[in-house]
Amino acid sequence: MRTKLLAVAIATSVVLAGCATVPTQGPIRSGSQAGLAPGAAGVNVKPNPPRPNAPPLVLVNGYLEAMTDSSNFDQARQYMTQDAAATWKPESKLSVYDQSSLTAVRQLSNNSVQLRAPLIGTIDDRGSWTPAVRGAIVNVIFTLADVDGQRRVSKAPDGAFLGSNQFESRLTARSLYFLTPDHQTLVPDPIFLPINLPPGQAATQLVQELLKGPTSRLGNGVVSAAPPGTQVNVSVPVELTTATVALSDAAQVLGDLERRQLAAQILWTLRTVSPRVKITVGGAPLLDGQPDAMSIDTFSNFDPVASSPQMKELYGVRKGRVQHITGLDGAQAIASVPLDNSLLYEPYADSLAVNLKADSGAILTKIHNEPVVAYARLDATDKSDKLATIKTSGRVLRPSFDYQENLWILDRAGSTDPRLRVRNRDGKVTDVATDFGGDTPMILRMAPDGVRVLMLMKRKSTRQTYVQTGTIQLNDAKQPKLGDFHDLQLSLADITDVSWNQPGILVAGRSTPTSSRQPWQINSDGSQSHLLPGTSSDFDTNLIASTPNADSFPVIQDSHNALHWQLKDLSWQMDDETSKPPPIIPVYPG
Repeated sequence: MRTKLLAVAIATSVVLAGCATVPTQGPIRSGSQAGLAPGAAGVNVKPNPPRPNAPPLVLVNGYLEAMTDSSNFDQARQYMTQDAAATWKPESKLSVYDQSSLTAVRQLSNNSVQLRAPLIGTIDDRGSWTPAVRGAIVNVIFTLADVDGQRRVSKAPDGAFLGSNQFESRLTARSLYFLTPDHQTLVPDPIFLPINLPPGQAATQLVQELLKGPTSRLGNGVVSAAPPGTQVNVSVPVELTTATVALSDAAQVLGDLERRQLAAQILWTLRTVSPRVKITVGGAPLLDGQPDAMSIDTFSNFDPVASSPQMKELYGVRKGRVQHITGLDGAQAIASVPLDNSLLYEPYADSLAVNLKADSGAILTKIHNEPVVAYARLDATDKSDKLATIKTSGRVLRPSFDYQENLWILDRAGSTDPRLRVRNRDGKVTDVATDFGGDTPMILRMAPDGVRVLMLMKRKSTRQTYVQTGTIQLNDAKQPKLGDFHDLQLSLADITDVSWNQPGILVAGRSTPTSSRQPWQINSDGSQSHLLPGTSSDFDTNLIASTPNADSFPVIQDSHNALHWQLKDLSWQMDDETSKPPPIIPVYPG
């Protein structure tokens, strides 16, 4: 066996038109989900008050600079007339615009200044990011008036404005955590907070937002254990490494199980601010027998990724046969081991999905010349194991598993009426209502939580591909529905694959029509886009295998069908045995 190491390439952060870019500083993955996230980087310069006798253009530029401190808008109000400052509502919306143009801010007349620039995205009053559609612009006119001989802004729209070059130094991504409908696991709901908030203020705001319920992105696809009316008493102080959350009496009605679920939501939400949390209700501990601060490790069972360490195991399909790829951890020689004990081995597999426990799988195949999804154990030493099948029609996408052993199947993908179904662990198959609006689904990947969906789509009108997310919710008839679609508005061309990973998602695409296809690390709401750290220009990216598991690393199949996997030092390794023909289609559990 001959091994080739590819040197680490420095990841370059780029601004993609129509998509906000927040370059990530520091390591992408931590050693444990329970670890405290690295502190947010960036220089946070305090805005200056208005300059005496400032001309209109200088005044408005100072006003826009003062808006960048979203933790305190009092400085920005100094640039306004008294009436305008009293009625201005900056918290209602934050618009992020492309600041690269030298003429983004220009004077129209002696009493007005215009801000006109491409809109990148907006952040609502909950902190949720929405990418702007391509071609959207910010077009605002600030009217000025004289106040005691000094110019001041007398008319401005509600909301604040932030230049793209200020985004990463002013705002930081956090997540609220809500429960799946069965209350068994947690689902992240990303929001943004000002980067310069002290830990206590950040913790207070996070818990307050958590108790409001999920944002519109998740809708009724998730639930909260907090009863209606639950609030935080005063604030959430953080002393040393411990946050103290004093809940209102509304939480007194919770039983033991619901209290534990609410504690899990709070600890996971505060994990980037404080590694330990003490929670009380009416002065007493939320959980009986837990008077002291708790750590997130106590609630690791609510994380489907942490509770499924087998997700780091790599599988694949080679010449229609299912394989287990071993040796990526360096403990043994790298090899592609045929799973010839499995009932899934003999049928010719067009694609493979593996459940999160890595003990069962599903393949696209034909039985008696009929197209089906067949599923069985990966190791059929138990002779009672049977090969179960689900009939399909038309083009079938690779199936996907979630933490409940649900198997999600989308067929008729090339028709005007794609069909999504889910088979539960008992074998019951249920139709999932959805409407793709005439566009064609190319790839569907379920998140381990079974609520969030990642898709590669092709537009009916232009035949161009795009990436969108969706949420599994319940319709009025209490039936599962895939909806609440969000186009991430990525400016990537020739996208060939998408996959979940720990920070968000990975996308294989080109930044320009003539550039190499590379793996892009993108936040799940579309607010971040940069090359995967360590990305190499030595090969093009065709397929990506990745997982949210912290101990797994991306595996790439290049345009020549060779496999490359990333090591802990971010270099890339290629092995001749697994990269020689016939090619292997790599698959992680999920």
